Amino acid sequence: MKLATLGPAGTFSEVAAGLYQPEKQHQIQLRDNLVSCLAAVGHECDAAIVPIENLTEGFVSPVVDYLVQRPLRIQAEIRIPVAFQCLSNSASPKQVWAQFVASGQCNQYLHKLGVPVIHTASNASSLEALLAAKEPSAAVVPKHLNCPDGLRVLNSEIADNPRNETRFVVLSATSEEPKFDKDKRWKSSLLLIDDNDHPGLLVDSLQVFAKQQINLTSIVSRPAGSQFGDYHFFIDFDGHLSQPGVALALDELAAMNNIHWLGSYPAAEIGKQ
Repeated sequence: MKLATLGPAGTFSEVAAGLYQPEKQHQIQLRDNLVSCLAAVGHECDAAIVPIENLTEGFVSPVVDYLVQRPLRIQAEIRIPVAFQCLSNSASPKQVWAQFVASGQCNQYLHKLGVPVIHTASNASSLEALLAAKEPSAAVVPKHLNCPDGLRVLNSEIADNPRNETRFVVLSATSEEPKFDKDKRWKSSLLLIDDNDHPGLLVDSLQVFAKQQINLTSIVSRPAGSQFGDYHFFIDFDGHLSQPGVALALDELAAMNNIHWLGSYPAAEIGKQ
C-alpha cells in the first residue's frame, strides 16, 4: 500500500505511519500539508495517516472539516506519545527555534528559558536552523530524534504535559469495514451534518446513543460555514456497526438527521495501532 502522511522526515506523523501494519512494509509518501495527504487518498495513495486529536490541543480542525466534504472511511487508529526535548549548541542560548504547535505545547519551559522564540513551519526546520546557527541557539524538537553531533541536550523533557499524546487515523476511500472480532475493543465515528436544524437537535441525537447504552468517547462541533449558529458534530463512540445496538442507533439517527458514516475500527492502545 501507498500511505500519505505529513512530512518532512522525522514528524510524529511519520512515526505513526511506521506503526501501521509494520510487517507489510507499506510505502510512505511524505506530503507538505494535511489537505494534500487527504486529497491523495483513492488517487495517488491507498490511504492517509493523519492526526485527528491531541490530548492537550484537541481535535485537528482541517481533518474534521475535510471529512464533512468527503467522508473517507477510518480503517484504524494509532496513538503515540508526544514528547519534546530542547537541543542547543551552547549552555546559554540567546534564541530558540520552535514549530508553532510545539511552542504552544512547551510554553512553560520556553517561558523559563527566557529567550526570543522564533516560530518555524516544522520541527525539522527548527533543527535545521539550529544546525546552521553561528550564535548560541537552541531548538525544540521531538524526543524521538537523536541529538546530532556538535549539539547537546539542554533539557530532555520540556512538554507542559508529560502525558501528552496524539491520536492518528488511517483513512481510505473504501467502504469495506474491518471485520468484527468480539475479542477486540471497537470504536466507530460519524458526522452529524446540520442541514435539519431544530430545537433539541443535539439532545435528541445523543438520546439515541443513551437508549442503546452506547458510550460516547468524544464529540466536537465545527461551524457549518453557512451562518452563525449552524454546526456539524463529529462523534466517536464505542462499538462496531455489526453490533445490534449500534445498527439500531444509526437507523434512528439517519431517520432524523443527515449523517456521514466514517466507519468502525479497532480501538488503539498508546504506541500501537
